Amino acid sequence: MTVHPLRLALLVRSAEASPFCRALMTWFSRQVESRDDFKLDLVDLSVTDDLRPRIAQADAVVILAPEYNHAYPGDLKTAIDTVREPWYGKPIGFVVYGGRSRGLRAAEQLRLVFGELHAVTVRETLSFQQFPGSNEPEELDDLATAAAARSLLDQLAWWARALRDARAATPYPA
Repeated sequence: MTVHPLRLALLVRSAEASPFCRALMTWFSRQVESRDDFKLDLVDLSVTDDLRPRIAQADAVVILAPEYNHAYPGDLKTAIDTVREPWYGKPIGFVVYGGRSRGLRAAEQLRLVFGELHAVTVRETLSFQQFPGSNEPEELDDLATAAAARSLLDQLAWWARALRDARAATPYPA
């Protein structure tokens, strides 16, 4: 057991969450909880009044988001922008879903936003294709998907440790 587990905030939007999104959230949460180096903080943007302290306390963040109109949802942008400084020097990962692009256009746009917020986005991204009427990602039982989740979490853990130690030694120069 890790003495000081990394606090991982998983940002989701459950107000409009489809069964597909809920299945993905449950599966990814289990991937995180199966590790001893992370402590999961599920942050539901539809019920969280003040996101700022949750992000400030987190060592790393994963955003679970759908792709809407070749981008990510507007309320997610609003939530991100209201936090500002707590994003500085934080590692960010993405679990995205959508149509043919599997949500990757949302992830790429989010990378641009987080670059402006002095956050570090990890390269590994989990992306899922949501077919019309599907209630669960077909890939969740796939060994390659579990391996990709481990890779994402390994990268996130590396950056989270390095950046947590750096922030403790010296405040991020904003």
